[in-house]
Amino acid sequence: MKEKFYEKYAWVIFLAIGLMTMAAAVPHALGLNTDPELVKSIVGMTIEDLKLTNPMSFELYNFYFRSGGLSDLGFAFLLIVISATAYRRGEKWAWYSFWIVPAFFLSFVALSLTLKTSSSLIPPLMVFIVLSLIGLLLPFRKFFPKKA
Repeated sequence: MKEKFYEKYAWVIFLAIGLMTMAAAVPHALGLNTDPELVKSIVGMTIEDLKLTNPMSFELYNFYFRSGGLSDLGFAFLLIVISATAYRRGEKWAWYSFWIVPAFFLSFVALSLTLKTSSSLIPPLMVFIVLSLIGLLLPFRKFFPKKA
């Protein structure tokens, strides 16, 4: 039976999510904060003010911020490699493994909801959750064909 278009190319959704995550993770890993307003809303001061008034707290913040960026880079790399290989070939383990993708982004939404202020991260995270669910559900029959 010929593969349907959406079954054949669903892996591209995860490739795109991986590439976008990697693009966002690079400045994060380098310590470049792309959302300084979020820091200000949490800490009550700018990153520069934190650095001047409490250098040790800033060093701790910077360590965890950059570590998070490195973790995101690793996640993105695995997402790209697995989507372009095993998921594309229809290997079941990749389908099961990719349920971590919506869970990963959903955990960031949950974490953002604990903040006293609204986060600019929630809309793009919700897009990634929806896209990853589409990427999992569209090719379902590719991974689990009907028994004849």
